[in-house]
Amino acid sequence: MNPKSLAITALKPAVLATAIATAISGFALPVQAQTAPSPVQLVDALNGVFGSHAGARGSHAKGFCVAGQFEASSGATAITRANMFQADKRTPLIGRFSVGGGNPKAPDNAKSVRGIALRITDGSERLEWIFVSAPHFFAQTPEQFVDFLKVRAPDPATGKMNPEAITAFSKANPATTKQGAYLASQPVPASYASVPYWSTNAFVATNASGKAQAIRWRFEPVAGRLGLTDDEAKTKGADFLRSELTERLAKGAVAFNVIAQLAQPGDQLTDPTEPWPADRAEINMGRLVINQITDQACDRETFLPTVLPAGLAPSADPVLAARGGAYAVSLGRRLQ
Repeated sequence: MNPKSLAITALKPAVLATAIATAISGFALPVQAQTAPSPVQLVDALNGVFGSHAGARGSHAKGFCVAGQFEASSGATAITRANMFQADKRTPLIGRFSVGGGNPKAPDNAKSVRGIALRITDGSERLEWIFVSAPHFFAQTPEQFVDFLKVRAPDPATGKMNPEAITAFSKANPATTKQGAYLASQPVPASYASVPYWSTNAFVATNASGKAQAIRWRFEPVAGRLGLTDDEAKTKGADFLRSELTERLAKGAVAFNVIAQLAQPGDQLTDPTEPWPADRAEINMGRLVINQITDQACDRETFLPTVLPAGLAPSADPVLAARGGAYAVSLGRRLQ
């Protein structure tokens, strides 16, 4: 796929999103956006911290591909008219589990973010999801994303970060500390299959009657949330997640309930660092079933969370709008 065409395609949902979010009466709308960094600047900021690694993603560099299917529930049509959410429909998926950061040798036994990316398609429509194992993203805007990373880039002379600069940045930008604080409060996940994943970005669902509803997604592991003690994590070592999932799948498929959290009037739609209150209503939209690790070369592809079927649309979240262009640049670099 041509990276330039990917970037152009990614702009269209962003423009559409602003109009959709404005049309939803009662929901909090964004302040006027500042000039955003370019896709190249976003990827350069990641490479500045983690380095450039041939063939690897700029973010979530360490991972592997899986395959399975999405099984829609009967309640999904209440909020979306998308065909793949019609009751009892089963749609194939390809996906990727990953460890956060741009280091392809990142340790599996650290308290770092986990990721899941999915492409669900029946040939006529397509849905792509990119979620992380924290309800908070680490930046409110693309500008803050770049600044967060720049302050952590190692000094070329010493090869070390500046802890005083990081502390000062965190104090001035408290929203950027939420993801790290959450991850520090949680155990190291025992498996990719035993940790929840959140969209952090908001989306807009429209049902067959034309009613629009702002939502955020969560994948809840059917096996339950299972973590490791610090001693167990040390024993597991730095590369246990793939072998653990291989052993788990030999005993049966891995499943997640797909939950849509419903926004109420006044809930903000454009700050991925701030979850909505836990008392918001939720709908079980179906189940993800992962049944195999696959050698399909998904590292030579990209997943775009603004690729959505009719009945789902992006919000006006600027971080969501910036993802497509940055992913296109990252894809182009790893295909070189």
